Formats: sequence, C-alpha cells, structure tokens
Amino acid sequence: MRSRRKRALSVCAAALLASCSASAASGDEGASASGVLNAEYKYNTDADASAADVRLDLDVAIGALTLGTTYRAYQLSDTSYNPAGIDVPPAELKHRYAAYAGDDFEVRVGHFLSTFGHGLTLRSYEDIDLEHDTMLDGVIASYEAGAVSLTGLAGYTEEELFAKRYTEHRVRGARVEAPVGDWLELAGSAVERAATERDEEIEIPEAQARFEDSVTGLELSMWLGPVTLSGEYAGRHGENPVTEDELHGYAAYASGTFDLGPLTLFGEFKDYENFSHYTVNPPTCVREHVYTLMNRATYEIDLDDERGFLAEGSVPLGDALMLTGGASEARAHDGDLSHWEIYGTAEHSLASAATGAFGWSWSREYELGAFTEHMTGAADLYLTTGDGNPIDLTFEVQRTEEPDGSARNDYLGALTLYPGTDITFATVLETTSEAESGRDVWLMVEVRALLPEDLEASFSMGTERGGKKCSGGVCYFEPEFEGARVRLSRYF
Repeated sequence: MRSRRKRALSVCAAALLASCSASAASGDEGASASGVLNAEYKYNTDADASAADVRLDLDVAIGALTLGTTYRAYQLSDTSYNPAGIDVPPAELKHRYAAYAGDDFEVRVGHFLSTFGHGLTLRSYEDIDLEHDTMLDGVIASYEAGAVSLTGLAGYTEEELFAKRYTEHRVRGARVEAPVGDWLELAGSAVERAATERDEEIEIPEAQARFEDSVTGLELSMWLGPVTLSGEYAGRHGENPVTEDELHGYAAYASGTFDLGPLTLFGEFKDYENFSHYTVNPPTCVREHVYTLMNRATYEIDLDDERGFLAEGSVPLGDALMLTGGASEARAHDGDLSHWEIYGTAEHSLASAATGAFGWSWSREYELGAFTEHMTGAADLYLTTGDGNPIDLTFEVQRTEEPDGSARNDYLGALTLYPGTDITFATVLETTSEAESGRDVWLMVEVRALLPEDLEASFSMGTERGGKKCSGGVCYFEPEFEGARVRLSRYF
C-alpha cells in the first residue's frame, strides 16, 4: 500500500513538472526553471563494491505558482555495501510540491519544511549530508493580517525503524505570531500528533500500534537596547492506549545576547523532560565545532531527561586579534552530570598576507558514573602567496581517555592549494594510536575544478577515516572509505 501510494504521487508530480518544464522551455511569459544537480560515484576497494548517488532538485515557477520535485537515484553494486546506511528504492521522486504565493497568503501542497519557534513543538527539515529527513507531506498555509502572522499545517512523515517496520507520524498544527509594541513579540503554537507503527509482514493491533499526544507552546522575544532575549516553553500530554497511563512532558529554552560594545556575551538554557519525538528538534545548548576531530566528540543530548546551559563570550583585542571562549554543561534531573565542555578560539591577522586561528576544547561525557574525556587542539594558517594564490594549512590533535583507563591520540593534517580561480588541490592525512583500529594512517587526495557551464567536478582517491558527524543535534556515523570517488555538481 505504501509503495503504491508513493508511485501514484510520483507519477502525478512528474506529469505536472514535465508540463511546466515544457512551458518554461517554450518561452511562456513568466515561466522559469531552476535547480541543482548533485551526483556522486564511489568505488570502495576494501569492499570491492561501488555506490552511485544522484539527486536532482528542480523548481518551475509560473507567475505566483511554483512546482518542485526532488529526484534521487541510489544504486548499489552490492547490497552489503551501503555507505549511506539507508533503505531507499533504487530510484524515486523523494519530494514533490506545488506552492502558491500571494501578497499576504501562501499555501504549499506536498512536501514542506516547517519550524515552530525554536523547534520545541515542531521542526520538520532535511539535512542531506546526515541523511536526515523529517519533511512533512501534506499542506501548509500562512496568512499575514497586518503585523499578525498565522500558520496552519497538516501532514505526515515516516520514520524507518527496521527493514520492514516503520512509524507513520501524522501531524496537525497551528501557530500565531504578533508584535507587542516595538520591543516585544509573542507567539503561540499547538500541535496534535498521532504515531502508528506499521509492519509490512505482520499486522500490529491498532491498540498497540497507535499513540496520540499533543504539544502546546508559548514563545517570546524581547529587544531592550543592547540586550536581546528569547524564550519558549512547551508542554506535552498524551495517554498510553495499552496501559491508559498518562504521559506528561515539557521543554523549556531561553537565550540571551548582550552587546556591551567590544564585548559580546551569549547564553542559552535548556530543560527537557520526556519530550523526545521524531518531529521536534530543540536547541542543543552544545557548541558545534568546525574542526573535524572536535565535531566527532560532539555530545548528543537526551530530550527525555536533561537540563543545562551554554555560555560564550567574544572580544577583540586590538584590530588583529579576536578571542572567543565558552563552556557548556548538561545534567539529568537527579543532578548527575551528563556532559561538560570548555572551549576557546583565537583568530589573528599575522600580516597582510597571513591569518592564523587556534581552537581548543576539553570535554567529558558521563555514563553510569564513569566518563570519556576528549582534549582537542587545532591550528589553521591561511597564506596568500605573491601571485595571489592562497594556501590553507590545518593541524588537529585529540587525546581521548576511556572509562576503562585506555587512551588514544588522533592527529589530522590538511593542506589546500588554490593554484587558480577554477581549480583546487586538497589532501587530508590522519593517523591514530588506537590499537584496535584496522589501520593507523589514512590519506585522501582530491582535485576540484570549475568546468564550463558552471559544472563543478571533483576527483578524490585514497583512504578516509570514518567517524561521527553532527549538525543541529543530529549525528550520523560515516563509514571508513578506501578507493576512488567522483562528484559532480551544477546549479541552473
């Protein structure tokens, strides 16, 4: 049933897009097409297998009407080698939509993104790099009546559990936002949710498969001179259909920015209790680092039992040096530590043709009274040569100590050369002292070029270490790779 419905919707979307594309190509007034094509082919010599991944995002606009779709083809030479770690058809219309935008009214039918406030009551979105997709399929409409904004939506999304089992999430919600004077803005939202677990091989009794709950939230934002404050509180209520036990949860978040001239202070607070859900994504209050080794040590929050904070400050020292430092902490509601981190960065203009940056982080993650400790340092040097071609050098080092007393050191070095405006050479070298690792050295070399017709192409070859990648509270484990990879990208 699920596959037939998807095929029917895909055929309808394809027919609509083909019609509009033909209109755009024929030069009809007001019609235009735009999009992006991304393609990747990788051959893994360790697995003696390959994977091809092609994605086309296409939008066709005809006046106030826009039709769009996302086509994806994910082909594996051997099903045992699945670098993306996903279960998708070999080819499908992943997303499709139709949208109308008027002066004060907008409506979109099909797949859509939506975030209510800070994501406590609802956040449906897609992170392509992390293979994370909670986009809703349904209808969303918004209306602006003067300074008041109204949004209403209804849709569903599917959460894959196992190869033949998934949860269908149906969501209905509304949000209203209005300013109160020049310094205060208020908003409120309400979301009803129904989660039904499905299995393609066995039938799960409805009383056991279905769970319904609701979430209501209140938001406020304030601007008081150099101070900006924002906060949101959401309450959750539901009932277990089997035990008839009531379920209660809540989420609270607050942030503030204080602009004190040269000194800027920023702080966040979180308090989450029994609040995890596939269609919410509240702030983490955890620093997201740009350096590779620091990012692998990113803490993953617990929306069912956690409170904590993040505090950060930045200040320039003279015209050439900028310092930033901060700390974060998370605890369970019984007071037990879950995580803490202290970090800092320094950016300095060493000369007219040289800029340097340094970053460090010291963090611990706790479980059952024991902790894993990460101490990381990173340095980056950006040089401009006499002929105007820049060179970027990065070095990272991380020491990890496990609860059993074992420890390892990881080192990463990267060199990027820009010999011309249309070509880039990059190499990444990584090594580890971990005894259980299959190999202790990884080296990847890549060349990127901008070709005619705005086609960007890259070819890389070598070995690449796997590890955790995190963004916006979502983490994904990327497997190790050895072999060759080709990537193509084009905007049109």
